[in-house]
Amino acid sequence: MSRTRGTLLWIDAPGLGARVSAQPYSEGARMMRVFRAILLPPCDAFGGRLASAVGDSFQIVFRRPTHAVLAAAAVQDRAAQHARESGDRPDLRACVVSGEMRVDRNGVIGDLVDLAARVRGAAGRGDVVLSGDVFAAMDKAQLTAEELGDADGVPAEVRLYRLSRSRGAELPFGGVGLARAGRLPEIGADGLLQGSDSRLARAIAPARTALRRLAPGANQLAGSASAHARRLLGRLPAPLRALPSTIAAQVSRVPRKAQVAAAAGLVLVVGTTVFLANRRADPIERALAQHDFRAARRELKQIKDGQDRVFADARIQEARGSFGPAADGYAKAAKGGERRGLQQLVRMTESKSCEARVSAARALGELGDERAVPALKKLAQSKFPDEREGAFRCSSKRAAREALEQLHNQPG
Repeated sequence: MSRTRGTLLWIDAPGLGARVSAQPYSEGARMMRVFRAILLPPCDAFGGRLASAVGDSFQIVFRRPTHAVLAAAAVQDRAAQHARESGDRPDLRACVVSGEMRVDRNGVIGDLVDLAARVRGAAGRGDVVLSGDVFAAMDKAQLTAEELGDADGVPAEVRLYRLSRSRGAELPFGGVGLARAGRLPEIGADGLLQGSDSRLARAIAPARTALRRLAPGANQLAGSASAHARRLLGRLPAPLRALPSTIAAQVSRVPRKAQVAAAAGLVLVVGTTVFLANRRADPIERALAQHDFRAARRELKQIKDGQDRVFADARIQEARGSFGPAADGYAKAAKGGERRGLQQLVRMTESKSCEARVSAARALGELGDERAVPALKKLAQSKFPDEREGAFRCSSKRAAREALEQLHNQPG
């Protein structure tokens, strides 16, 4: 657990959980994806880190008060933008407080959270309420606030301010926070973010489809090709028949490291082919590929208790974006002898989501399997665009280093 000074943005979405639970599973999952797509990108843009998401409440920690205020304004404006396009605007209420906090893997705890819980009661629909120290420290060049009176449950010595809304503007706070955040990914109809990599994903989709179609017959095709090649080789002139031996001799002169790298690349290609083939044959994977979580849950009920069920449940959690529970499930499956659990955790260390990489690194450190060391070392040295070093920023590199230290310090 770390103790440091920082700024906490607490966003409430009253009734969100009830609305989600009242919907069919797939629609409820889509609603949650939409909400997270509204909330998280603006916070990420200002260096915020999601510390806790419980029920209708979300806690994001920031290093600087101004960044937290700008992120809160950007979230409210982004929600208004989405409402204009879809007609559905969630009820968002934000408060920002600053001070000493304690942060662990379960979120933020301590007196600052208690103060935030009291301050958020003064926020109405679409409001951003600030404590006095946040107002004093924030940059007031583009955003201003008006002082509020006393609020129930808030100590009299704590002054409260409400961020002023822009008059005559299309967006509640004039788009100031959104402009400072830069270009944010758009929200698709299914709640998935349509970022800059979407074109690449669409471009390689035909190749992925072709690979999946070829994968089930890959072994049979390889065997047939091998027999046919032997027959053709017997008909070739002697110099050509000797060509494979000549090539082998040349390969033997290649440095050992280059040979190992080439072999590793071949193993990766074969492994990917087999992995995609298995996913295509798995009914849960087929359901997840179509974002049909209700069908995936139905298939899960068909699996008897055991590590297969634990692993399948973790796959569904990961597909829903619940990376912490997913990583814990993979680790539990791996401890029970399900080798796919470790494989999935290693794969998660290469995810585009910092939250996913951090969850995987922590789970691998607690799992204590030395086979995870290469993946953790690679993660500790990698560079991802969605993270930066800092006490209040999501850092999978830091999580990887901590996991490696945990592995090295384990008994034996």
